[in-house]
Amino acid sequence: MKAVVSSFEAVAGNGAATVYTTLAQKAMSKYFRNLKDAIMGQIQATKKAMGEKDPVAPGTTKGETLRLKIIDQALRQQRAFQQMSMMETHPWRPQRGLPECSVSVLRAWLFEYFLHP
Repeated sequence: MKAVVSSFEAVAGNGAATVYTTLAQKAMSKYFRNLKDAIMGQIQATKKAMGEKDPVAPGTTKGETLRLKIIDQALRQQRAFQQMSMMETHPWRPQRGLPECSVSVLRAWLFEYFLHP
C-alpha cells in the first residue's frame, strides 16, 4: 500500500492519496470483517452439526472442542500405527536372501520348466 501511495503522490502531489487510502482501508476492513463473520458462521454450523454444545469443555482450550480433540487424537494414533507397520515391512537393514515375492516367482518358474519338461 505504501508503494502505491508513494507512486500516486509522486504524480499528484503530497497528501493527494490520503482520501483514496482511507477509502481503501475502510473497504478492506469491511471485506475482512465479513470474511471473518462468514468463517465463524461456518465453524458454528460445523460445531452444531457435530453435536457440540459447550463452547469450552473441560480439558480443551478456547477454539478447540472435545469431539474435534478426540478425532485429532484418533487420526494421530492411526498415523503412528501406519508408520510402525511401514517400519516393520520395510526394514532399513539389508535382507538376507531374496524377498518372498521373488522367491515365489523363481519357484513357479522352476516348477514349470524343470519339473514338467
